[in-house]
Amino acid sequence: MQPLPPYSSHEQHWNHDKNTVFLNHGSFGSCPAAILEKQYQLKIQIEKDPVLAMTENFESVYHENKEALAKFTGCDANDLVLIKNTTMGVNTILQSLTFEEGDEILTHSHAYGACINVLKYYAELNKCKLIIADIPFPVAHEDELTTPLLNAVTSKTKLVLLDHITSATGIIFPVEKLTQQLESRGIEVLIDGAHAPGMVDLNIAAIGASYYTGNCHKWICSPRGSALLHVRKDKQHKIRPLQISHYHDLYSGTEKHWSAQFIWPGTDDYSAYFLIKDSIHYMQSILGSWEALRKNNRNLCLEARKIICEELQIEIPTPEHLIGHLASIPVRNHPDAPPNFSTWFLH
Repeated sequence: MQPLPPYSSHEQHWNHDKNTVFLNHGSFGSCPAAILEKQYQLKIQIEKDPVLAMTENFESVYHENKEALAKFTGCDANDLVLIKNTTMGVNTILQSLTFEEGDEILTHSHAYGACINVLKYYAELNKCKLIIADIPFPVAHEDELTTPLLNAVTSKTKLVLLDHITSATGIIFPVEKLTQQLESRGIEVLIDGAHAPGMVDLNIAAIGASYYTGNCHKWICSPRGSALLHVRKDKQHKIRPLQISHYHDLYSGTEKHWSAQFIWPGTDDYSAYFLIKDSIHYMQSILGSWEALRKNNRNLCLEARKIICEELQIEIPTPEHLIGHLASIPVRNHPDAPPNFSTWFLH
């Protein structure tokens, strides 16, 4: 058995098993030990007086973290709500929208499996047609991402689900370019940005999609169960939370009150929401800036991909400019591939 490689000095920030070389941060994230300790202390503090924590103090802490996240992701805090995960965000949009029989919903073959299931369910429910544009992998050029999607658009296309960064292949899609072309034709765009917050310098407002949802627990490294849903102002009148609860009667249909209905779905552990701001600051402190952290993570990912591809004599499957902090390497039928394996992932 080969000895494990030495860990980076940055490993001190995490609680990873030292008998494991942890390369899959992307799937579920991993929260720094210091943030987990803050969460534990916060939970203890809540238990000392749950009524005070859940009533008098809740809204101020909620809004403080929401505003920090809005600043970090380039949008107006009034257009942003906190949710548990990106899958919840996609479900929230699809259950709110109305479709006519024969309408088309479009996505692509690299889309996340859970989101495909959401689209299938609501397409069947509304007697719509789900179109899945075939995107190749490996890819050599950005046009291979955009052309199949745009060619699949018809006069019946009402909604397009795009990935900002795909979970399956690690490709950064040109979402701003695609969004502009689709929205200009009256087609609503929903972006699955599960991996984007923290991996890219995100500016949701500049992208301009009708709907954008993403996780905080992946690359911002906040506790699991913290994510965002952004709805453009002109679309907010159509979107409601999955659960109707106490704050719904504050909603008046105006810009000022739209997000209020999402604040309190019901009694739950909201401590992950309350540590988003701390997580943003903590991750920035590791290398001094988010720019340095992103550059370091991306360089490590690209170098690891290069080493593996050279060792296994596999052609690099995706241009570097389309890769962030995660990458996929096709190894189907390779003699050194594990049984039943088609792709290796680096997160």
